[in-house]
Amino acid sequence: MAALVKAWVFLCALTLAALAVAAAGALPGGGLVEVGVVAAVAGLKASTILRYFLGLRDAPAGWRTLFSVYLILLCGAVFAIHAAGDVLRPAASAHVERKAW
Repeated sequence: MAALVKAWVFLCALTLAALAVAAAGALPGGGLVEVGVVAAVAGLKASTILRYFLGLRDAPAGWRTLFSVYLILLCGAVFAIHAAGDVLRPAASAHVERKAW
């Protein structure tokens, strides 16, 4: 039971850290750094939940590897989509005709 309490405290600390990074919004590198940090924290939280609350730490190594790879790909995809949006947004807004009302 003590391991679950420690995991829960760790998850709360990660939540507060992600909240602080997202709320600060002043890290060098703009929004990509914040999204990267928040995505990494989300992946770490998901991994902790899988290991401690869903019993993955007692599962065979293949399952642990599969879920770890899945989380890395998922967080990487979220980051890549956000980065692509940051890159494409200025180009898309340049093509939009602005009408004066």
